[in-house]
Amino acid sequence: MNDKTNKSYRSAQATAVAPGPDAVDAETAQSLPAAGVKSALRVLTVLEYFARTSKPATLAQLSKQLELPKSSCFALLETLRQAGYMYWLGKDSGYYPTRRWRDLGERISNRDPILALAAPVLADLCSQLAETAILAKRDGVEVLYLDVAEPTQVLRFAAHAGQRKPIHSAASGRAMLALMEPATREALIRQLELQHYSPATLVDPKAIAEQVEMGARRGWHVVVGEYRSDTTAIAVGFRFGGEEYAFVIGAPIQRIADRHDEIGALLLQYANAVSED
Repeated sequence: MNDKTNKSYRSAQATAVAPGPDAVDAETAQSLPAAGVKSALRVLTVLEYFARTSKPATLAQLSKQLELPKSSCFALLETLRQAGYMYWLGKDSGYYPTRRWRDLGERISNRDPILALAAPVLADLCSQLAETAILAKRDGVEVLYLDVAEPTQVLRFAAHAGQRKPIHSAASGRAMLALMEPATREALIRQLELQHYSPATLVDPKAIAEQVEMGARRGWHVVVGEYRSDTTAIAVGFRFGGEEYAFVIGAPIQRIADRHDEIGALLLQYANAVSED
């Protein structure tokens, strides 16, 4: 690790981390208005639509693609336009987002204490190994990808920020399970919907627990073909701000078949450098 990376670690570790979802009590969660939640999801759906298509859209196109009544879709788009998040290109072209989304997103990302911690790590890992490097976090009974650095190879482990994975079949999930006390880990595994995603997916709670323990003894966790049958993921967990995270390398199975220990040891080095334990 270079001096620039180490400075980023120290800067990020000095930043306070806000409480997570566990800080919201059940009564507060139940009191959230359903209509407000639906409106928020519709805004995100519109934004994701433009990110996916990368071109303007008319009211009719958006209403059809998003399965919204025209009146509701129009009200939503006009609200966003008046707030400066959308602009009108004329009746033939329709709407398109303004750069205000990007400006706000960059400000938020640039001040994210976890991304400040992880970005130099992921860049280093991706550069050294020429494979996809990921920062993952446990979010209840799922894994949430917070940041991804991808190599230039056409054939690579595909991942994106915001992606969710089942905790039982993900290397990152097992790495974070290994950070828990045994009783807590066993209780969480009992809550899981243990589905098959490939013929290799482990769905027996005892077998999953054994793999978690084996990875903990080794120092890193390896999952071969359990979520996607053609990929391998290697992960090491760490704690930051009282939460569980993991650094992950994902790659096509054959390309790293003889590099598991090399990659695991490198991930362990980085995880130890940032861990607050």
